Amino acid sequence: MLADWQEVTGHVLRPERREVFVARQVVNDLATVTAPVRQAAARRLWQDSARLLLDDWLLECLCPGAVGLTGDWTLIAERDADTVLVLRELAAVAVGEIPVERDREIMSRRLGLHDQPAQPQEKVAEALGVSRERIRQLQTRALRGMVNTTAPASRKLLKLLTDLSCVDNVPPDSGPSPDERLLDLAEVLLPSVAPRQAVPLLARLAGAHKVRADNLAAEAMTLRTLRYDAFRREAARQGRIERATQRWAALAAEVTWFGAPEPAPPREELEALREMDADDGRSGVWHCPKLGRDVAYESDTELRVIQLLSFAEQIAYYQEQPFAVSYQFAGQQRTYYPDLLVATTDGRCILIEVKPVYEMAIAINVAKYCAMEKFCRDRGWGLVATDGNRTRSLLENQSVDPRLDAALSAALDEHGELTWPQVGAAAGSMPLDSMDLAALILRRGWVWHTRPYRLRAGTQTNTSSSLSESAAPMLPVPALNPGPGPVSSCTTGSVIPSPDDIEVARTPAGGWPRDQLAVWGVPWPPPKGWKKKLIDQWKAEQRHKRPG
Repeated sequence: MLADWQEVTGHVLRPERREVFVARQVVNDLATVTAPVRQAAARRLWQDSARLLLDDWLLECLCPGAVGLTGDWTLIAERDADTVLVLRELAAVAVGEIPVERDREIMSRRLGLHDQPAQPQEKVAEALGVSRERIRQLQTRALRGMVNTTAPASRKLLKLLTDLSCVDNVPPDSGPSPDERLLDLAEVLLPSVAPRQAVPLLARLAGAHKVRADNLAAEAMTLRTLRYDAFRREAARQGRIERATQRWAALAAEVTWFGAPEPAPPREELEALREMDADDGRSGVWHCPKLGRDVAYESDTELRVIQLLSFAEQIAYYQEQPFAVSYQFAGQQRTYYPDLLVATTDGRCILIEVKPVYEMAIAINVAKYCAMEKFCRDRGWGLVATDGNRTRSLLENQSVDPRLDAALSAALDEHGELTWPQVGAAAGSMPLDSMDLAALILRRGWVWHTRPYRLRAGTQTNTSSSLSESAAPMLPVPALNPGPGPVSSCTTGSVIPSPDDIEVARTPAGGWPRDQLAVWGVPWPPPKGWKKKLIDQWKAEQRHKRPG
């Protein structure tokens, strides 16, 4: 031992110091360790601290890395892998230092050492052929022996537990309470032992008396229940965020954009311009965690969309009822408040109209949508009408039985206006689905009123919308009339393009962008012969401009 110590440290002891060195019991304990392990441990300690104390030397031989363990709680809180590994090994070594073999076996079984699962007192008593009470007594004796021993691993373990758990002093810097610390230590140090058993055991090793240890265990179990509930809530919240993020990604693909995307107004400049009727039985408020305030809604459908925006990661903020948009319907000037303005994290702005999908084809809702189209086109914003899952484009592109289309068209040609019974009679034995009816209404430009049900032929028109009553209305541009094909329900174009303009706007794939077609007043999907119709309109316009 002396030769190893002098070789590692480079010091040579005087004769009287050599006698003291050899006489110490720790030197005899070191002599039981194999030379390679002993010498490697000595070199590690000298390299780390430039010191080679005999007690540290023996501990490093028994549990490499244990000498460097400190009472730094952050390493436990962060579950530092090296700290956890060494601390668990230190506990196993400390149990191995118990002098009585029976006590040592009981503690090994209770703590789940030697690759066996942790066993409750009943199982240990059954295995050793004694009563449960006797096992409790022997376990208490073993703990008392570990607390009072001078063995290096046990002393190091007890000091670490005392420093880390803070059972007898106030935690530094207002850190976790002793019950929180013991609960985390139980998870780190004794992962296979039930917390209700591990916490009092660690508290006793940390120096707490039995009553104090039992009280800490009770507090830890309450904390564990609260943690579990919080974990479930957080897991549910994260799941909701993931689902909302996926749903918004699908919904964002259905947004109609007008020109280059422009940003939303600053959040602080937005406010709700319309108060909800709290007594109508449908309205209410929901606290939005993203905005940190209550958000008013008018229906359950609107609430679902608000919650979607609140949890979707792509949404920076939103505002309900942010603008007043003027529109004309049934010969009257009216005001519509768009349901939601949305600012995305990538700097874009979207207006959302929330309606059940089939209601989007009702005449007044079509007029509102046309007004919102003009409003968004003037600002470079996106627009989508949705119920949170489905969108207006679903109706515009839905496949409908051509027999139903022909039957209803013929009935409208004959009667001019159909009631609900007449619609049913025209459909005959064919299935009469509300989504199919709504799709035909949008596609054919029919005018649909409800309560009472009235369906009329004819293209729906709408004047421009504006934020102020003094704004000049936009004159409707003649709608493209493609004959028997689909007709746009909004006749608010702005430009009749020249043949050259049409060719310049063609995409590399050979088609035309949907937004560009909307500017020209072409419905989506574009009907057959639309380009020829536009060119004919442009030529007619040029003839009218010629002098004389």
